[in-house]
Amino acid sequence: MSTELLKKMIIYICVAYPDKWDLSDARLTKMIYLADWKYALKYGEKLTGIEWVFNHYGPYVPDVLNCAKSCHSELSLEYGANAYNTPKTVIKAKDNIQKPNLDSKVTDVLDFVIEKAVKRSWNQFIQLVYSTYPIYMQPRYSKLDLVELAKEYKEKFPPEVAMTQ
Repeated sequence: MSTELLKKMIIYICVAYPDKWDLSDARLTKMIYLADWKYALKYGEKLTGIEWVFNHYGPYVPDVLNCAKSCHSELSLEYGANAYNTPKTVIKAKDNIQKPNLDSKVTDVLDFVIEKAVKRSWNQFIQLVYSTYPIYMQPRYSKLDLVELAKEYKEKFPPEVAMTQ
């Protein structure tokens, strides 16, 4: 996995995401998952080398939070509580941090994911994540091979069929 690309993706999302207090480590992790899934569907490969696992809270790995923690000069982590009064870690871009330069294919996917995420409450966002083919079709606690699942999805739902459903 390109740790440098993952760092840039995280920073990009943190700078671009309009509701800074809404960008928890859980939301950010699932946004990176959605970006990986969208990229696999569109280009037949993942953006990250993350080995996604469908655990009891959906697609999750510690890689995203660990990477965010390593971006000391660009990001800050703030700790608080969510609406259910359980601990929440918010990841924010520090003042004057700009979006990193990324390939336009990457920024298009990240912008798409941000647009879909920002419009949704936490519950709506989780419904979106759980409605993705890898989560819907794979058993809990399995590894998610997004590239193979994207191929499978495209075979089952070619564009001309998907558009009519």
